[in-house]
Amino acid sequence: MADAFTAGVEPGGLTSTQEIRILLCYMLDTVGQAINREEVTDILTAGGMANYFDIEDAIEELIRQQHLVEADKKIATTVTGAQIGQSLSVRIPYTLRQRSVEAALKLLKRIKIQRDNQVEITKLEEGGYAVTCTVQDRGMDLLTVTLRVADRNQADCIKEQFLNDPSLLFRSNLAVLTGDAGMRRAGTELVIKL
Repeated sequence: MADAFTAGVEPGGLTSTQEIRILLCYMLDTVGQAINREEVTDILTAGGMANYFDIEDAIEELIRQQHLVEADKKIATTVTGAQIGQSLSVRIPYTLRQRSVEAALKLLKRIKIQRDNQVEITKLEEGGYAVTCTVQDRGMDLLTVTLRVADRNQADCIKEQFLNDPSLLFRSNLAVLTGDAGMRRAGTELVIKL
């Protein structure tokens, strides 16, 4: 039953508003915590799983029927929404269920990393940018590194790489500084074993 828009939906994506509602309930129930409404929409549209307008309509309908609740722009399942996600999820292809949950968990991990670690990009008067990456644990700074780079693209690249795995910066620096890292030079490559 194709009653949804197909713009932006990849082959295998959902074209039924009923299936979109089931996927929303399943994803939110499986993740087990509220997610920003805009980010939920981004997860499903970025993966080509459903059309933006259909997702928004599905969210509104689920809130109206009290299968989802919204507070502070975050949405979560109610008891009945969780039941819908659990009992009807077999109607949604396994790959879509898996992709939606993985994307949501990745997003939540990224939000936690950004909350627990800091990156500051400062434009320098003499040209270039300073990128300061701070690894934190329980609100305490463990390591702060500041790099000067030529342009904003490099600064943004460093920010993204740092936020992908802040612990890697900490572990590798600690291993090098304590002598625990086995290093060898391989041509133009420096290999560090942690």
